Amino acid sequence: FEKIFALNTFGMKLVLVALSLALLQVYAQVKYVHLALTGDPTEMVVGWYTDGSSGSTVKWGTESGRYNWSGEGKAKEWKTGYGFNHFVKMRQLTPSKRYFYVCGDSKSGKWSKESSFVSALPINSASSFKIAVYGDMGIQNSQNTINRLISRAEKKEFDWIFHVGDISYADKHYFDFQSTWNTWFQMVEPLSSRMPYMVCPGNHEYAAYSQLFFETRNFVVYNARFSMPGSNTSGENMFYSFDYGPVHFVSYSTESSFPNAPHSHFSDEVAWMENDLKRANLPENRKKRPWIFALGHRPMYSSCKGYSDTNGNPTQEVSVALQSAFENMFNKYKVDVVLNGHVHSYERNYPTYRNKRTSTSYQNPPNPFNIVTGAAGSLEGLKNAEDHGWNDPQPSWSAHRFGKDYGYGILTVHNNTDLNWKFYRAGEN
Repeated sequence: FEKIFALNTFGMKLVLVALSLALLQVYAQVKYVHLALTGDPTEMVVGWYTDGSSGSTVKWGTESGRYNWSGEGKAKEWKTGYGFNHFVKMRQLTPSKRYFYVCGDSKSGKWSKESSFVSALPINSASSFKIAVYGDMGIQNSQNTINRLISRAEKKEFDWIFHVGDISYADKHYFDFQSTWNTWFQMVEPLSSRMPYMVCPGNHEYAAYSQLFFETRNFVVYNARFSMPGSNTSGENMFYSFDYGPVHFVSYSTESSFPNAPHSHFSDEVAWMENDLKRANLPENRKKRPWIFALGHRPMYSSCKGYSDTNGNPTQEVSVALQSAFENMFNKYKVDVVLNGHVHSYERNYPTYRNKRTSTSYQNPPNPFNIVTGAAGSLEGLKNAEDHGWNDPQPSWSAHRFGKDYGYGILTVHNNTDLNWKFYRAGEN
Protein backbone atom coordinates (compact mmCIF):
# COMPACT_ATOMS: atom_id res chain seq x y z
CA PHE A 1 0.00 0.00 0.00
CA GLU A 2 2.84 2.40 0.89
CA LYS A 3 4.56 1.66 -2.44
CA ILE A 4 1.35 2.15 -4.43
CA PHE A 5 0.61 5.41 -2.57
CA ALA A 6 4.14 6.65 -3.22
CA LEU A 7 3.78 5.86 -6.92
CA ASN A 8 0.40 7.63 -7.07
CA THR A 9 1.85 10.68 -5.31
CA PHE A 10 4.72 10.75 -7.77
CA GLY A 11 2.26 10.40 -10.64
CA MET A 12 0.16 13.28 -9.32
CA LYS A 13 3.28 15.45 -9.15
CA LEU A 14 4.06 14.62 -12.76
CA VAL A 15 0.51 15.48 -13.76
CA LEU A 16 0.66 18.78 -11.88
CA VAL A 17 3.99 19.64 -13.48
CA ALA A 18 2.59 18.79 -16.90
CA LEU A 19 -0.50 20.90 -16.25
CA SER A 20 1.64 23.81 -15.05
CA LEU A 21 3.78 23.64 -18.17
CA ALA A 22 0.66 23.47 -20.35
CA LEU A 23 -0.86 26.50 -18.64
CA LEU A 24 2.42 28.36 -19.00
CA GLN A 25 2.34 27.61 -22.70
CA VAL A 26 -1.23 28.91 -23.01
CA TYR A 27 -0.75 32.01 -20.87
CA ALA A 28 2.53 32.90 -22.60
CA GLN A 29 1.10 32.67 -26.12
CA VAL A 30 2.05 35.82 -28.03
CA LYS A 31 -0.86 37.78 -29.50
CA TYR A 32 -1.53 41.09 -31.24
CA VAL A 33 1.98 42.18 -32.23
CA HIS A 34 2.35 45.86 -33.06
CA LEU A 35 5.22 48.23 -33.85
CA ALA A 36 5.79 51.89 -33.02
CA LEU A 37 8.32 54.57 -33.89
CA THR A 38 10.32 56.28 -31.16
CA GLY A 39 11.62 59.31 -33.05
CA ASP A 40 15.08 57.72 -33.22
CA PRO A 41 15.63 55.98 -36.60
CA THR A 42 17.91 53.43 -34.92
CA GLU A 43 15.05 52.20 -32.72
CA MET A 44 11.68 50.48 -32.99
CA VAL A 45 9.26 49.45 -30.23
CA VAL A 46 7.59 46.04 -30.40
CA GLY A 47 4.43 45.49 -28.37
CA TRP A 48 2.34 42.38 -27.82
CA TYR A 49 -0.15 40.79 -25.43
CA THR A 50 -0.25 37.62 -23.33
CA ASP A 51 -3.06 36.30 -21.14
CA GLY A 52 -0.64 35.58 -18.27
CA SER A 53 2.63 36.83 -16.89
CA SER A 54 5.66 35.92 -18.99
CA GLY A 55 8.98 37.30 -20.08
CA SER A 56 9.36 40.12 -22.60
CA THR A 57 12.04 39.36 -25.19
CA VAL A 58 12.53 40.27 -28.84
CA LYS A 59 15.08 38.65 -31.15
CA TRP A 60 15.90 40.22 -34.51
CA GLY A 61 18.28 40.11 -37.45
CA THR A 62 18.70 41.09 -41.07
CA GLU A 63 18.09 37.59 -42.42
CA SER A 64 14.98 35.46 -42.02
CA GLY A 65 15.44 32.90 -39.24
CA ARG A 66 18.79 34.33 -38.09
CA TYR A 67 18.54 36.62 -35.08
CA ASN A 68 21.83 38.24 -34.12
CA TRP A 69 20.42 40.62 -31.54
CA SER A 70 17.97 40.46 -28.68
CA GLY A 71 16.43 42.83 -26.18
CA GLU A 72 14.44 42.65 -22.97
CA GLY A 73 11.52 44.78 -21.85
CA LYS A 74 8.67 44.96 -19.40
CA ALA A 75 5.00 44.04 -19.23
CA LYS A 76 2.17 45.92 -17.55
CA GLU A 77 -1.46 45.29 -16.66
CA TRP A 78 -4.25 47.83 -16.71
CA LYS A 79 -6.24 45.64 -14.31
CA THR A 80 -5.45 42.33 -12.60
CA GLY A 81 -6.72 39.43 -14.67
CA TYR A 82 -6.92 41.41 -17.90
CA GLY A 83 -3.70 40.26 -19.53
CA PHE A 84 -0.21 41.67 -19.87
CA ASN A 85 0.97 44.20 -22.41
CA HIS A 86 4.64 43.76 -23.30
CA PHE A 87 6.98 46.36 -24.80
CA VAL A 88 10.56 45.99 -25.93
CA LYS A 89 12.68 48.63 -27.65
CA MET A 90 14.94 47.36 -30.42
CA ARG A 91 18.10 49.45 -30.59
CA GLN A 92 21.09 50.03 -32.86
CA LEU A 93 19.10 49.47 -36.03
CA THR A 94 20.41 50.69 -39.35
CA PRO A 95 17.90 53.18 -40.83
CA SER A 96 15.93 52.15 -43.92
CA LYS A 97 16.85 48.50 -43.57
CA ARG A 98 14.62 45.42 -43.38
CA TYR A 99 14.73 43.41 -40.15
CA PHE A 100 13.16 40.07 -39.24
CA TYR A 101 12.00 39.46 -35.69
CA VAL A 102 10.14 37.28 -33.22
CA CYS A 103 8.89 38.22 -29.78
CA GLY A 104 7.97 36.17 -26.74
CA ASP A 105 9.42 34.43 -23.72
CA SER A 106 12.58 32.32 -23.65
CA LYS A 107 11.46 30.52 -20.47
CA SER A 108 8.25 29.12 -21.92
CA GLY A 109 9.66 28.88 -25.42
CA LYS A 110 6.59 30.62 -26.82
CA TRP A 111 7.46 32.94 -29.67
CA SER A 112 5.45 34.81 -32.22
CA LYS A 113 5.64 33.87 -35.84
CA GLU A 114 8.37 35.75 -37.67
CA SER A 115 7.52 39.18 -39.02
CA SER A 116 9.60 41.82 -40.71
CA PHE A 117 9.66 45.60 -41.02
CA VAL A 118 11.73 48.36 -42.57
CA SER A 119 13.35 50.67 -40.04
CA ALA A 120 12.77 54.43 -40.10
CA LEU A 121 14.34 56.88 -42.51
CA PRO A 122 17.71 58.36 -41.51
CA ILE A 123 17.79 61.63 -39.57
CA ASN A 124 17.27 64.63 -41.86
CA SER A 125 16.48 62.42 -44.83
CA ALA A 126 14.50 64.08 -47.61
CA SER A 127 13.42 60.74 -49.06
CA SER A 128 9.81 60.12 -50.05
CA PHE A 129 7.50 58.16 -47.76
CA LYS A 130 3.79 57.43 -47.43
CA ILE A 131 1.52 57.07 -44.41
CA ALA A 132 -2.06 55.86 -44.18
CA VAL A 133 -4.15 58.19 -42.01
CA TYR A 134 -7.62 57.51 -40.63
CA GLY A 135 -9.71 57.64 -37.48
CA ASP A 136 -12.80 56.04 -35.99
CA MET A 137 -12.38 52.35 -36.83
CA GLY A 138 -13.59 49.75 -34.32
CA ILE A 139 -14.48 46.15 -35.16
CA GLN A 140 -17.75 46.83 -36.97
CA ASN A 141 -18.13 48.45 -40.42
CA SER A 142 -14.34 48.46 -40.71
CA GLN A 143 -13.53 45.20 -42.47
CA ASN A 144 -13.51 46.72 -45.96
CA THR A 145 -11.14 49.44 -44.80
CA ILE A 146 -8.82 46.93 -43.13
CA ASN A 147 -8.88 44.60 -46.16
CA ARG A 148 -7.99 47.48 -48.50
CA LEU A 149 -5.18 48.61 -46.22
CA ILE A 150 -3.75 45.08 -45.96
CA SER A 151 -3.85 44.74 -49.74
CA ARG A 152 -2.06 48.06 -50.23
CA ALA A 153 0.48 47.24 -47.52
CA GLU A 154 1.33 43.97 -49.27
CA LYS A 155 2.02 46.01 -52.41
CA LYS A 156 4.16 48.41 -50.37
CA GLU A 157 1.88 51.35 -51.20
CA PHE A 158 2.48 53.02 -47.83
CA ASP A 159 5.14 52.80 -45.11
CA TRP A 160 3.31 53.21 -41.81
CA ILE A 161 0.01 54.21 -40.22
CA PHE A 162 -1.38 57.01 -38.08
CA HIS A 163 -4.73 56.25 -36.45
CA VAL A 164 -6.19 59.55 -35.21
CA GLY A 165 -8.28 58.26 -32.31
CA ASP A 166 -11.43 56.22 -31.62
CA ILE A 167 -9.51 53.03 -32.05
CA SER A 168 -11.49 49.94 -31.01
CA TYR A 169 -14.78 51.38 -29.64
CA ALA A 170 -14.47 48.88 -26.79
CA ASP A 171 -16.25 51.36 -24.51
CA LYS A 172 -19.41 50.66 -26.53
CA HIS A 173 -19.15 46.95 -25.70
CA TYR A 174 -19.67 47.11 -21.95
CA PHE A 175 -19.77 43.36 -21.33
CA ASP A 176 -17.14 42.52 -23.96
CA PHE A 177 -14.73 45.35 -23.34
CA GLN A 178 -11.51 43.35 -23.15
CA SER A 179 -12.44 40.97 -25.96
CA THR A 180 -13.34 43.94 -28.20
CA TRP A 181 -9.87 45.43 -27.74
CA ASN A 182 -8.34 42.02 -28.44
CA THR A 183 -10.47 41.52 -31.54
CA TRP A 184 -9.44 44.90 -32.91
CA PHE A 185 -5.75 44.19 -32.32
CA GLN A 186 -6.15 40.85 -34.07
CA MET A 187 -7.85 42.49 -37.06
CA VAL A 188 -5.05 45.01 -37.61
CA GLU A 189 -2.14 42.70 -36.73
CA PRO A 190 -1.38 41.97 -40.42
CA LEU A 191 -0.62 45.71 -40.61
CA SER A 192 0.73 46.53 -37.17
CA SER A 193 3.26 43.66 -37.10
CA ARG A 194 4.91 44.77 -40.36
CA MET A 195 4.94 48.58 -39.98
CA PRO A 196 4.69 51.24 -37.25
CA TYR A 197 1.13 51.82 -36.05
CA MET A 198 0.94 55.25 -34.40
CA VAL A 199 -2.10 56.42 -32.42
CA CYS A 200 -3.56 59.35 -30.55
CA PRO A 201 -6.47 59.28 -28.06
CA GLY A 202 -10.09 59.83 -29.02
CA ASN A 203 -13.17 60.23 -26.87
CA HIS A 204 -13.86 56.48 -27.04
CA GLU A 205 -10.51 55.72 -25.37
CA TYR A 206 -11.55 57.47 -22.16
CA ALA A 207 -13.51 54.75 -20.32
CA ALA A 208 -12.90 51.07 -19.61
CA TYR A 209 -15.14 48.33 -18.20
CA SER A 210 -14.54 45.08 -16.35
CA GLN A 211 -16.80 42.04 -16.52
CA LEU A 212 -18.62 43.27 -13.41
CA PHE A 213 -19.45 46.52 -15.20
CA PHE A 214 -16.89 48.36 -13.07
CA GLU A 215 -15.89 51.52 -14.91
CA THR A 216 -12.32 52.82 -15.03
CA ARG A 217 -11.67 56.17 -16.66
CA ASN A 218 -8.82 58.45 -17.60
CA PHE A 219 -7.56 56.59 -20.73
CA VAL A 220 -6.10 53.79 -18.61
CA VAL A 221 -6.35 51.05 -21.24
CA TYR A 222 -5.17 53.29 -24.08
CA ASN A 223 -2.04 54.16 -22.10
CA ALA A 224 -1.45 50.53 -21.13
CA ARG A 225 -1.83 48.97 -24.57
CA PHE A 226 0.29 51.38 -26.62
CA SER A 227 3.77 52.82 -26.31
CA MET A 228 4.25 56.04 -28.25
CA PRO A 229 7.34 58.31 -28.27
CA GLY A 230 7.87 59.64 -24.73
CA SER A 231 8.46 63.29 -25.57
CA ASN A 232 6.03 64.82 -23.07
CA THR A 233 6.52 65.13 -19.34
CA SER A 234 3.44 63.08 -18.44
CA GLY A 235 5.11 59.81 -19.43
CA GLU A 236 1.88 58.74 -21.13
CA ASN A 237 0.69 58.50 -24.74
CA MET A 238 -1.68 61.47 -24.60
CA PHE A 239 0.48 63.89 -26.59
CA TYR A 240 3.94 63.59 -28.07
CA SER A 241 6.07 64.56 -31.06
CA PHE A 242 8.74 62.98 -33.22
CA ASP A 243 10.70 63.60 -36.40
CA TYR A 244 10.51 61.39 -39.45
CA GLY A 245 12.41 62.31 -42.61
CA PRO A 246 11.64 65.94 -43.50
CA VAL A 247 8.59 66.10 -41.21
CA HIS A 248 8.04 67.06 -37.58
CA PHE A 249 4.94 65.21 -36.35
CA VAL A 250 2.93 66.56 -33.43
CA SER A 251 0.34 64.20 -31.96
CA TYR A 252 -1.93 66.20 -29.68
CA SER A 253 -4.80 65.25 -27.39
CA THR A 254 -8.17 66.79 -28.16
CA GLU A 255 -9.54 65.12 -25.03
CA SER A 256 -7.53 66.52 -22.12
CA SER A 257 -5.19 69.09 -20.68
CA PHE A 258 -6.19 72.33 -22.41
CA PRO A 259 -8.67 74.99 -21.25
CA ASN A 260 -12.27 73.71 -21.40
CA ALA A 261 -11.13 70.26 -22.53
CA PRO A 262 -13.51 67.34 -21.95
CA HIS A 263 -11.02 65.93 -19.40
CA SER A 264 -8.00 67.42 -17.61
CA HIS A 265 -5.94 64.80 -15.83
CA PHE A 266 -2.55 65.16 -17.47
CA SER A 267 0.22 67.74 -17.68
CA ASP A 268 -0.18 71.12 -19.40
CA GLU A 269 -0.51 70.29 -23.09
CA VAL A 270 -0.68 73.91 -24.24
CA ALA A 271 2.67 74.82 -22.66
CA TRP A 272 4.21 71.62 -24.00
CA MET A 273 2.86 72.34 -27.48
CA GLU A 274 4.18 75.91 -27.45
CA ASN A 275 7.68 74.75 -26.54
CA ASP A 276 7.63 71.91 -29.04
CA LEU A 277 6.44 74.00 -32.01
CA LYS A 278 8.75 76.87 -31.11
CA ARG A 279 11.71 74.49 -31.24
CA ALA A 280 10.50 72.82 -34.46
CA ASN A 281 10.11 76.22 -36.14
CA LEU A 282 13.64 77.42 -35.41
CA PRO A 283 15.35 78.25 -38.75
CA GLU A 284 18.00 75.55 -38.33
CA ASN A 285 15.32 72.92 -37.61
CA ARG A 286 12.91 74.13 -40.28
CA LYS A 287 15.74 73.86 -42.81
CA LYS A 288 16.21 70.18 -41.93
CA ARG A 289 12.50 69.41 -41.47
CA PRO A 290 10.46 71.95 -43.44
CA TRP A 291 7.13 70.21 -42.80
CA ILE A 292 5.10 70.27 -39.58
CA PHE A 293 2.01 68.04 -39.33
CA ALA A 294 -0.38 68.14 -36.38
CA LEU A 295 -2.64 65.14 -35.73
CA GLY A 296 -5.44 64.88 -33.19
CA HIS A 297 -8.85 63.30 -32.89
CA ARG A 298 -11.50 66.04 -32.90
CA PRO A 299 -11.49 68.75 -35.59
CA MET A 300 -11.66 72.49 -35.22
CA TYR A 301 -13.33 72.79 -38.61
CA SER A 302 -16.10 70.56 -39.92
CA SER A 303 -19.07 71.61 -42.03
CA CYS A 304 -21.14 68.77 -40.61
CA LYS A 305 -24.31 70.06 -38.95
CA GLY A 306 -23.74 70.63 -35.26
CA TYR A 307 -20.05 71.45 -35.69
CA SER A 308 -20.29 74.84 -37.40
CA ASP A 309 -22.91 77.30 -38.58
CA THR A 310 -23.66 78.18 -42.19
CA ASN A 311 -21.09 80.98 -42.03
CA GLY A 312 -18.35 78.52 -41.14
CA ASN A 313 -17.97 79.47 -37.47
CA PRO A 314 -17.31 76.46 -35.20
CA THR A 315 -20.23 75.88 -32.82
CA GLN A 316 -19.54 72.50 -31.24
CA GLU A 317 -18.23 73.03 -27.69
CA VAL A 318 -14.96 71.10 -27.99
CA SER A 319 -14.23 72.46 -31.47
CA VAL A 320 -14.52 76.00 -30.07
CA ALA A 321 -12.21 75.10 -27.16
CA LEU A 322 -9.67 73.52 -29.53
CA GLN A 323 -9.70 76.57 -31.75
CA SER A 324 -9.13 78.84 -28.75
CA ALA A 325 -6.27 76.69 -27.43
CA PHE A 326 -4.38 75.81 -30.59
CA GLU A 327 -5.30 77.69 -33.76
CA ASN A 328 -3.18 80.78 -33.08
CA MET A 329 -0.28 78.52 -32.16
CA PHE A 330 -0.61 76.43 -35.32
CA ASN A 331 -0.65 79.63 -37.36
CA LYS A 332 2.20 81.30 -35.46
CA TYR A 333 4.57 78.37 -35.92
CA LYS A 334 3.49 77.66 -39.48
CA VAL A 335 2.00 74.19 -39.11
CA ASP A 336 1.31 72.91 -42.63
CA VAL A 337 -1.47 70.34 -42.23
CA VAL A 338 -3.86 69.41 -39.40
CA LEU A 339 -5.32 65.89 -39.65
CA ASN A 340 -8.32 64.81 -37.57
CA GLY A 341 -11.14 62.28 -37.30
CA HIS A 342 -14.18 62.11 -34.97
CA VAL A 343 -16.73 63.20 -37.59
CA HIS A 344 -17.57 59.99 -39.47
CA SER A 345 -17.05 61.34 -42.95
CA TYR A 346 -14.33 62.85 -45.12
CA GLU A 347 -13.68 66.56 -45.62
CA ARG A 348 -10.75 68.48 -47.06
CA ASN A 349 -10.58 72.17 -46.28
CA TYR A 350 -8.79 75.13 -47.82
CA PRO A 351 -6.17 77.04 -45.83
CA THR A 352 -8.18 78.72 -43.08
CA TYR A 353 -7.64 81.03 -40.13
CA ARG A 354 -10.18 82.33 -37.64
CA ASN A 355 -13.09 80.86 -39.57
CA LYS A 356 -12.11 82.50 -42.86
CA ARG A 357 -10.69 80.89 -45.97
CA THR A 358 -7.35 82.54 -46.70
CA SER A 359 -6.53 80.85 -50.01
CA THR A 360 -7.90 78.39 -52.54
CA SER A 361 -4.38 77.23 -53.37
CA TYR A 362 -2.24 74.71 -51.53
CA GLN A 363 0.96 76.17 -52.95
CA ASN A 364 2.76 77.98 -50.13
CA PRO A 365 -0.52 78.53 -48.27
CA PRO A 366 -0.62 81.40 -45.75
CA ASN A 367 -2.23 79.24 -43.06
CA PRO A 368 -2.69 75.56 -42.16
CA PHE A 369 -5.39 73.51 -43.82
CA ASN A 370 -7.45 70.81 -42.12
CA ILE A 371 -8.36 67.32 -43.27
CA VAL A 372 -11.03 65.27 -41.50
CA THR A 373 -10.69 61.55 -42.19
CA GLY A 374 -12.92 59.89 -39.62
CA ALA A 375 -14.61 57.22 -41.70
CA ALA A 376 -12.53 54.07 -41.22
CA GLY A 377 -15.46 52.18 -39.72
CA SER A 378 -17.28 52.70 -36.41
CA LEU A 379 -20.35 50.90 -35.10
CA GLU A 380 -22.04 54.32 -34.98
CA GLY A 381 -22.14 54.42 -38.77
CA LEU A 382 -21.45 57.24 -41.20
CA LYS A 383 -22.26 60.78 -40.12
CA ASN A 384 -23.19 62.11 -43.52
CA ALA A 385 -24.48 59.17 -45.55
CA GLU A 386 -27.22 61.56 -46.64
CA ASP A 387 -26.45 65.02 -47.98
CA HIS A 388 -28.74 66.72 -45.48
CA GLY A 389 -26.14 65.95 -42.77
CA TRP A 390 -23.93 68.74 -44.12
CA ASN A 391 -24.36 72.45 -43.63
CA ASP A 392 -25.95 74.14 -46.62
CA PRO A 393 -24.57 76.38 -47.98
CA GLN A 394 -21.13 74.82 -47.80
CA PRO A 395 -18.70 77.11 -45.91
CA SER A 396 -16.14 78.87 -48.08
CA TRP A 397 -13.30 77.09 -46.30
CA SER A 398 -14.68 73.62 -47.16
CA ALA A 399 -13.10 72.39 -50.40
CA HIS A 400 -14.52 68.88 -50.68
CA ARG A 401 -16.70 66.67 -48.51
CA PHE A 402 -17.91 63.09 -48.82
CA GLY A 403 -19.92 60.92 -46.45
CA LYS A 404 -21.45 58.09 -48.44
CA ASP A 405 -18.80 55.42 -47.80
CA TYR A 406 -16.11 54.43 -45.34
CA GLY A 407 -12.51 55.06 -46.26
CA TYR A 408 -8.98 56.15 -45.44
CA GLY A 409 -6.35 58.55 -46.68
CA ILE A 410 -2.76 58.18 -47.85
CA LEU A 411 -0.42 61.11 -47.41
CA THR A 412 2.73 61.10 -49.54
CA VAL A 413 5.69 63.27 -48.60
CA HIS A 414 7.63 63.45 -51.84
CA ASN A 415 10.46 65.67 -50.62
CA ASN A 416 11.06 68.98 -48.82
CA THR A 417 8.57 70.88 -50.99
CA ASP A 418 5.83 68.55 -52.28
CA LEU A 419 2.99 66.61 -50.68
CA ASN A 420 0.20 64.52 -52.11
CA TRP A 421 -3.04 63.54 -50.37
CA LYS A 422 -5.59 60.99 -51.57
CA PHE A 423 -8.74 59.70 -49.91
CA TYR A 424 -9.90 56.20 -50.90
CA ARG A 425 -13.37 54.76 -50.56
CA ALA A 426 -13.25 51.43 -48.72
CA GLY A 427 -16.04 50.04 -50.87
CA GLU A 428 -13.97 50.35 -54.05
CA ASN A 429 -10.47 49.34 -55.08
